[in-house]
Formats: sequence, structure tokens, C-alpha cells
Amino acid sequence: MTADTFVALVESRLFLRECMGRSIHSAFSVPVVTFSSLSELGEHPRAASAALVVLSLIEASREAWASALKDLAEGVSRRPVVILASTNDVELARAAIRHGAKRYIPLTMGLDIAVEAIRFVLVGGTYAPSDHLFAADSLGPSPQKALQPVGVLTVREQSVVRGIKEGKSNKVIAYELNMCESTVKVHVSNVMKKLKAKNRTEVAMKA
Repeated sequence: MTADTFVALVESRLFLRECMGRSIHSAFSVPVVTFSSLSELGEHPRAASAALVVLSLIEASREAWASALKDLAEGVSRRPVVILASTNDVELARAAIRHGAKRYIPLTMGLDIAVEAIRFVLVGGTYAPSDHLFAADSLGPSPQKALQPVGVLTVREQSVVRGIKEGKSNKVIAYELNMCESTVKVHVSNVMKKLKAKNRTEVAMKA
């Protein structure tokens, strides 16, 4: 990024806007400029200098989502957009990607994974949790077969991966799945081999 670039944060609520702005600045060490809406960002004279736009739709109504997707489709932000949402909503995730968002990140993910997913935008990638990307689409066949990662995960391994995506430790995953922590470690190791992942963050990104 150049010296005059920044991260644009769009969140309508002042308190959340300030808290999230500080968190983003701490994670990426870049200037953060905040806005209350995509329209406000679009009117800003330096909008084109934004390295990326983090659009918060946390606990947003369906009307707010519809308005945001309309703005995305019209290219209001003019920059890559990352959407933060409250839940793993398949329809909203797929709609966001189709309308131009480069990321869909539910708050059910751990913070470290969310930060890495946002960082991924800097190299031009598109990210959404795999269950969203693989969900059946009424407009055509599911891309699951074409995009399925190397190796087929067992049901138990999928359960462990779900815990990793939520930022849980092996101990917590073991407790919730009623298995030994050592067994969880074996599952994690097997998943990493199948997905060719170097660490837990890569597991969450690839699975």
C-alpha cells in the first residue's frame, strides 16, 4: 500500500464504529477512516485511495442488507469490500459475493481467522466460509465437486474443523465433542495433511 492509502470502515453506530476502527488499526497498522454508510464513503474525495472497505452489517435488518447490496452492485465504494455479519447465513453470504463483495466474515469465526481473512484481500483473493461457497445455488449446480479441497474429511474431522473456525482450543473442542484432547490433535494433524495447511488458520481458510 502507498503512503496515502487507508482502510475505510463503514458502520452506522458510532460506538461500534470507533471500537472497530481502533481494532483494525491495531491489527493492520494502517490509517482507518470511518463512515456511517457506503453512500457517504462514495462521496468522499479520497474514496479511491482506500485499500479496502470493511462494511459492518452486524445485526443489520433485511432492509439494510438490501440497501447495502444495491450500493455494492452499483459500485458505490469503488474499492474491494469485506462484509462483517452476525451469523453464518448462506443466502446473504452468496448474495454479497455475487453483488461484488470480496469477503464475507461471520462473527462466529475467531478473531485471528477474521484478521487473516481480511488480510487476504490485499493479495486480491475472495473469501467466504466454505459452507457458503459450496451450498446449492438455485441458479446452477453446486461448485462443490470442482472446488472440494484435497482429501475427503470425515464427519469427525469436519466437526473439529468447525471448532477451529470458531477459534476454539483443542481442549474446548475435545470437551464439546466428548473425546480426548489427544484424539483432537490427531484429527487436526490429519486435516492439515489433507488440506495441505501449515497451521490452524490455513485449515479454517481452506476447509
